[in-house]
Amino acid sequence: MIRRMFFAAVLALGACATAPTPQQEGERLMALLKVASGGAALDAPAGFHEAGIALRDGMPVTYETWGDLHALRTRSEMTIGGTTRTSGFDGKVAWAMGPDGKAAIDTSEEGLAGARLSAYLTVGGYFYPDRFPARFDHAGTRSSNGKIYDVVTATPVGAPSVDFWLDPETHLLQRISGMDGATPFEGDVGRYETIDGAMIGFELHQKQGEHRMDMTLMHYVFEAVPFERFALPPQ
Repeated sequence: MIRRMFFAAVLALGACATAPTPQQEGERLMALLKVASGGAALDAPAGFHEAGIALRDGMPVTYETWGDLHALRTRSEMTIGGTTRTSGFDGKVAWAMGPDGKAAIDTSEEGLAGARLSAYLTVGGYFYPDRFPARFDHAGTRSSNGKIYDVVTATPVGAPSVDFWLDPETHLLQRISGMDGATPFEGDVGRYETIDGAMIGFELHQKQGEHRMDMTLMHYVFEAVPFERFALPPQ
């Protein structure tokens, strides 16, 4: 009896020692995501430029986005009804410019945290934990529209947390959900295409509060983007 109890205790200790922590499991799932999304093909590019069309709350939109894959730097231009609005983040300053050419600058703690998260998601910072440090914790499984997903909560340095919903079979990212300040947001990938060996979402469906936007990518190219593209325009 004592001998059986001893071996049972040893097995129990072994099970405890090998059970992954939520952080270990989160890191494992994110590593699988990168492999499924292109692996080494994601490491070579320096940046990207994309353009597409969308419906925002039923209104037609055209847009362009640039991103730096080695820094949290982005720029987006969106045209609705002939009016173009531009926003950017150069890694230090978040700015937005209306059709009058005047830029509004946001250097508040909350504003910069939101800009970091937006840039992190735009450039796929979760593929590059060495470049863009973040903590990844497995949050268990969740269901949406009858499907089960592995959910990983990512907390980038200096930015709010966000949940990544991964397909448990393909390991591809299918949904993102989180908070923009007090406003909830979520996004779903409708379709992927392969560009230079990397899986790129070509159909995206987003909700932010009461607003909805359905985006279709028309053009995507990996290319280096000069810093000036992200900098605050001269005033």
